[in-house]
Amino acid sequence: MSSRKPRDVGNGLLAASYTDAAVLAVTRPHPRLGMVELTGAREFSEDHDRGVEARVRAYRSHLATDDSAGLRFLSDAPLTLGADPAPAGAALAWTARSATAVTVEFRGRLQRPPYAEITDIAPPPPMLQDTAADPDGPILTLRSAAMGTAAAITASSPDGPVTWTQTPDGFECHIPAGPTVAEVTLTVELQVEGAPDAPRGGAHVVPVLAGDLATRTSRAARAYVLGCCALDVAEDQTCVVTDHRLLPLSWTRDAYFIVLPLLLHGQPGSVEEDVLRRHLNWLFGPARAQGPWMRSHLTGGQVKDPGLQADQQLYPVLELVDYRRRFGRWPSADLPHWQHGIRAAFDDLVISPETGLLVSEENPADDPAEYAHNFSTQILFSEVLGRLGDVADELGLDGADLSRRAVEVREQTKALFRADAPSGHRTYAYETDGGHRHRLYADANDLPTALAAAWGFCAPDDPVWQATMDAAFDPSGPYVVAGRLGGLGSQHTGGVWALGLVQELIYARAIGDDEREQHVLGVLEELASEDGMLPETADPASGQWLSRHWFGWPGAALACVLTSIDLRPVPATTRLAGSVPGVVTCGQSS
Repeated sequence: MSSRKPRDVGNGLLAASYTDAAVLAVTRPHPRLGMVELTGAREFSEDHDRGVEARVRAYRSHLATDDSAGLRFLSDAPLTLGADPAPAGAALAWTARSATAVTVEFRGRLQRPPYAEITDIAPPPPMLQDTAADPDGPILTLRSAAMGTAAAITASSPDGPVTWTQTPDGFECHIPAGPTVAEVTLTVELQVEGAPDAPRGGAHVVPVLAGDLATRTSRAARAYVLGCCALDVAEDQTCVVTDHRLLPLSWTRDAYFIVLPLLLHGQPGSVEEDVLRRHLNWLFGPARAQGPWMRSHLTGGQVKDPGLQADQQLYPVLELVDYRRRFGRWPSADLPHWQHGIRAAFDDLVISPETGLLVSEENPADDPAEYAHNFSTQILFSEVLGRLGDVADELGLDGADLSRRAVEVREQTKALFRADAPSGHRTYAYETDGGHRHRLYADANDLPTALAAAWGFCAPDDPVWQATMDAAFDPSGPYVVAGRLGGLGSQHTGGVWALGLVQELIYARAIGDDEREQHVLGVLEELASEDGMLPETADPASGQWLSRHWFGWPGAALACVLTSIDLRPVPATTRLAGSVPGVVTCGQSS
């Protein structure tokens, strides 16, 4: 275990990252721009960085260093910097202490984050950089008229007044040593016109803990989603972003697994239930306002990347049903609203009239589909139909028909995806045209494939599924990134994927392979940061993080696997009185 990333803190409205001697950035949702941030990072060049993978990755790495900091703490003696767990209002706070005097430097601006994607479909247009700064005693005020955003950085010390002064490079304040130490508290308030200013409670600091991997990742996953990913964007609405620093966008796929720890372990009446309820309001409200859920959305619900993926129409329905299973009620008493939302989601699915299976433009790795049908998406489809069938009658939907459809999809998928692998074994293909053409491939993004046995799609001893998974994790095969810390990767991004290791852990547990399980846990332990978080990818030889120092999905998925048998919330026993007439129909013909 090693420290590979900055620390994180958030209160569900503001989120921030910091190191031992710097606050790198403070971010919050914006109803029009998606996100705004107070940062000292270098500007992202639309002419030279955008669309160039190496430059995009270099910029992302820059954001994890003190060179990107908006606020720095300087002292001749060692510093301790900690986040305040309970600042007042729409603010976050840090306290720094040192045996000698401390100087605080501000070198930053307000901006919309550049959304530095590798597979960018619709990059945002450049914005005017118009930050104006005004020091007034202990308060440094920043304003951006173009963004309708303002920040106030307030410095205070128990040893006397603090004053911000302008320097050639920015602003600074000086705190002399007191009787024993120099101490300064910085409170950063970030205001956005037309946005809520009442955080749901105290700040959630992603903790650095001793203890086993399950304890650390579970605590980290809960703190990161509640503090930094589940962001309140409007009255009774919460958007869940995949991370708060690099790509503060919502993918419904990522969001489902990021909130799954709350679904698995939240109690009725808890903050977990409230966040999930608000997230479902956002999913079936602003995020549906323009039609289907697309590849990614801004926090205001606007479409960021317009790629259409079949599985992303299913995860919100799965989250809704899981909410009902866990908490024994629907998110609101307006049952027709949820019936309409489910019907609309299923109407947006494209189902082949020849095969009866889902068709998708893109696969779950955000890449164009080679063939129309993706294997993991059909597994997910069958699972969603089955779980919805269990509770559909409460909404006036035909539960028996949905359950029947779940079986049909499962059996048709098994029949159409069987293919001969070069090894001579029969396996399930990654994609098929529904006829004789198959694509043999394995990808770290396709968690439902690994969950097939846990979800009842097939038995754990199904020889075709086992051959599929064995090929995915074969160190000498084409899908594994080889090395001491090697594992399943993805053509989407080089390196061993944390999600690929999570898949292998699921498989090891499903077939009772204790040796494989312990090996994978050891690799994950070595890759995990001090705060229990995981990257997108890492170097399989050294363990160096290669991509995305902030990524909510893999750590949350690991936390779920380590604390749940099948990643299904415990079913609630309460049934709701009353129903809404009508029967849901699934999808449309292509």
